[in-house]
Amino acid sequence: MDSFVRDAHWLLFRPIPRYNADMITLNEILDAAQNLPSSDRARLIASLWETTSPLDWVLPNSAWVAEVNRRSDEFDAGKTSGSDWTDVRQRARKAAGLDD
Repeated sequence: MDSFVRDAHWLLFRPIPRYNADMITLNEILDAAQNLPSSDRARLIASLWETTSPLDWVLPNSAWVAEVNRRSDEFDAGKTSGSDWTDVRQRARKAAGLDD
């Protein structure tokens, strides 16, 4: 069992005590997760997503839905074109300062 799986198993299946000052917080979990290698973060995201009920999914707000509909209508009308995911990802990474 690799360390990621062992640590995740401990975190998910440890006995949960009543709240006390020593209890791990969501921020502590996030800090630890952000320090994982990218591949482990991706595995963690996938694991969490698989165990999240659709009833708990956060629904997009009305402004977001309106923007998606506007863009979809423009695409359908031929006013704009799509971009390949590889190009979009490369531009986003460059804009975020992750790539040269």
